[in-house]
Amino acid sequence: MDQDTTCRQLLEKALSDLSRERDRADQLQGLINHDSETGLMMRHMLVRRMNHLIGTGNERFAFGILRLDRNYQRIRHSRDKLKVLLYVTAERIKRVMGEGNLYQSDRGDEFLFILPVSRGEEGISKKVTEIMEAVRMYHNPPASDIRFGCNVGVAIYPDHAVTISELEENAEIALGIHEEVRWGGYLYSPEIGAKYHENNTLESILRNGVMDGFSGFHVAYQPLVDVKGGVIGCEALMRWDAPGHGAVSPTRFIPLAEQSGPIVYLGKWILYQVLSQVKIWRETLKPDLFASVNMSLVQLEQPDCVEMITLAMNSHDLQGQALQLEVTESVLMENPEVVRQNLLAFQQMGIRIMLDDFGTGYSSLAILNTLPINTLKIAKEIIDDFPGDTRSVEIVRAIMSISESFGFTTLAEGIEKEEQYRGLVGEGVDVLQGFLFSEPISAADFQNRYLSPV
Repeated sequence: MDQDTTCRQLLEKALSDLSRERDRADQLQGLINHDSETGLMMRHMLVRRMNHLIGTGNERFAFGILRLDRNYQRIRHSRDKLKVLLYVTAERIKRVMGEGNLYQSDRGDEFLFILPVSRGEEGISKKVTEIMEAVRMYHNPPASDIRFGCNVGVAIYPDHAVTISELEENAEIALGIHEEVRWGGYLYSPEIGAKYHENNTLESILRNGVMDGFSGFHVAYQPLVDVKGGVIGCEALMRWDAPGHGAVSPTRFIPLAEQSGPIVYLGKWILYQVLSQVKIWRETLKPDLFASVNMSLVQLEQPDCVEMITLAMNSHDLQGQALQLEVTESVLMENPEVVRQNLLAFQQMGIRIMLDDFGTGYSSLAILNTLPINTLKIAKEIIDDFPGDTRSVEIVRAIMSISESFGFTTLAEGIEKEEQYRGLVGEGVDVLQGFLFSEPISAADFQNRYLSPV
């Protein structure tokens, strides 16, 4: 073998080795840059791209965070299909976003995206809506029983921030607000930022109030009236006077309490407050009076939920008929099996179960047939237009027909006018509630107005 041949072979081998090293380096770089489960580029690649766009100084773009919701969290540790579901979800979003615009977050349940923004924000809102719809779609067999959604937060450069860290912070704020109110795609704004920081302040005050013996909290009672106008029970409603803020609406502080944890303690506190009061009223004034108390998903998911309520009832020497629990349609949808088992246990104790805000959510006949429910509460949004609006009348009649078919009783809330009262009684509604009869009032006022010695 001559010297030229030897040199050529050595050179070819060196080139081959170099090529293999480059391939290995490319493979390693690919592993570093791409998520192994979704195939999406990782966050540091997005940061590099945003740095480039910001560096040009003339690019306007939207940065977004998409986080899968509670329903996804529940299957994370229990479903062998999880990796496939995550991959399929990423592919769905990618089809909406376009190639190269979707990235994998460092969290397994979160995606990041970037979109160009030409003029207004209409295109972003439309895109976010399309993304949410794509995520919500049912999966193919054998995962056809699985459905989850997502929450989204978006911030625009340079409208909302001029640095990457500020963009990420503001998108996270928008995402947090979206998770709190549970509707719509949320775009950051100064107003949202102010609300976020105020919520943080309120959350801190709320926790301190709970730790300080539930300081600032009290219970208000609103009468439940039968068709003849007699008071048969009451709904117990939590109220909060926050130091430095005054009266805070339950629609504001209840979600904060649910997110940060105090709702479990507040739920137990109001239950004991109400049962103590109901025991007095039943023993001295009205033996068959009952109180209705709202239950959140967080409370119903607690492992000791049934035990806690059983202990509360026993400690007050009350039978189940003294209590009614109200749950919303969304609670039934989010964790149906756990909720069903707990509600069934309550019903077996004699506690009434009422489905709140019926007619505005997702309930199907199948759900009504499988869950232990005694009463349907017709949503205020329907009653507001009753009886003047034909559609509202038809909805009420449809609900009454469903209720009769399943053997439920019905309660209509939000009654403010005599014609609503008369019309609902004429349609066969069993129990009525609203400002026509009374606003929520203190226990002393409730007793003075509506209860008299037997």
